[in-house]
Amino acid sequence: MYIDYMRLLTSFVLLCISATQAQLSNNEEYKENLKLSHLSDGKLLAHFEFKTKINRVKTMPLVDYGLYPKAIGQVLDSLSVSEMHLSFTQGRWNYEEWGYPPTLASGTGVELWAWIKDFGEVDTAWKALTNTLSGLFCASLNFIDETITTEPRLSFQSSQHKKDEQLRYGSLPHENVCTENLTPWIKLLPCKSKSGISVLLNPHKIYNSHFHTMAVHAKSICLNELCSEREVELIQTITSVMDPVRETSRRDWLLSTVFDRQLKNVCPLAKESKIFIDLENTGDHYELKPANQQLSNNTAVYDLSQEALDTSMTWQHENSFQYPLEPKRPIVYAERYFTGYGQERGGLKMTIHNEHKTESISVIYYDSIPWYLKVYIHTLQIDVIGDHNSKEVVQKMYYQPAIDRGRPSTLECQLLLPPNSIVTLSMDFDKVFLKYTEHRPDANRGFDIGSAVLSFKDLGKDM
Repeated sequence: MYIDYMRLLTSFVLLCISATQAQLSNNEEYKENLKLSHLSDGKLLAHFEFKTKINRVKTMPLVDYGLYPKAIGQVLDSLSVSEMHLSFTQGRWNYEEWGYPPTLASGTGVELWAWIKDFGEVDTAWKALTNTLSGLFCASLNFIDETITTEPRLSFQSSQHKKDEQLRYGSLPHENVCTENLTPWIKLLPCKSKSGISVLLNPHKIYNSHFHTMAVHAKSICLNELCSEREVELIQTITSVMDPVRETSRRDWLLSTVFDRQLKNVCPLAKESKIFIDLENTGDHYELKPANQQLSNNTAVYDLSQEALDTSMTWQHENSFQYPLEPKRPIVYAERYFTGYGQERGGLKMTIHNEHKTESISVIYYDSIPWYLKVYIHTLQIDVIGDHNSKEVVQKMYYQPAIDRGRPSTLECQLLLPPNSIVTLSMDFDKVFLKYTEHRPDANRGFDIGSAVLSFKDLGKDM
């Protein structure tokens, strides 16, 4: 009788496990990918992407969590957040030599923007969101208060959002990124760093790079007008720009050497686990191992579900890498810098390049300027280098002045860049006299100003 009972119990447990796996396979899916690209200056770009998705779920707070992390799901449900983007970045992305990044661009430090349903307490929900994410990722997001929070009207827009949702944006450009931020980020993955592509996330290698960014993109998408059903999606990305030429003067690399970890097995919960190697900027005389890869759109594809591998790429006839004399620039790129001198007055200048020979391109320029830089909007000047009329460049503009110790200045411009032109925006500001308690501990270093955002309305790119 005891043996029969144990058999029934074992069968029941196996049945429950099978039913749970079937439910996960039908409603949830997890994909992980790594894309390696070669930049024009010899650097190696590694882009990790981990996507967790619940396909169809009733519009109510989730109770049972499988692959989707409960910490993120509860934030979306309890604070009525329909979309959230959080990034941790160190370094400067070189648009003129590297082109566009493989993911949403972000400025140095921490950047957060979210769409929140308007139930009359959006600011309260935004404050709760920053405090929650601050504790979750061991960051100083709780310092994003009303003095650095803005409400963009033209940028970060999407047709998926309804009229009862409001947008909030904030950034901390002086925030440093460290392993204490990476550890809770990895814990959101179904397989953590025990198996699959996430094994390669070695902080010593990722942070020892020219540029690295870590991001979390969470969405709750309604599937019908009544929003009775929805999809919940979480995309986690890590992008790092490494330089093998700096150590050996050659572009050769081995996957286990680049990350100092061996990729041995696939994550058993992953529906897809692949490595993509972009063959652009590689030339013709290279050797890629293993040689059993699939080729698609000038990209080599390795499926980790079939075998464990250690990919390598060598250039046998290349004794040392020769830097290109003229890098291939993107169609649209921009720079922003400060002008003036002294401790009282200054200026802000933004230069936007349109390299397209025949087409005009519509872009949206967004800038959040701290309250202690008193901007004079009447000094805003727009110049066009080229045979074009500057009055036709500005299509729409939104400006919200700052309040001392209350809110920053917000400037948004929808611009139509003429073909083969350079558009320059400039304006003056004064530096407000600060109390001694308002200076940072390292006052001699100065203040960090957040990055401006340039959105390509037609191309779907952000800078």
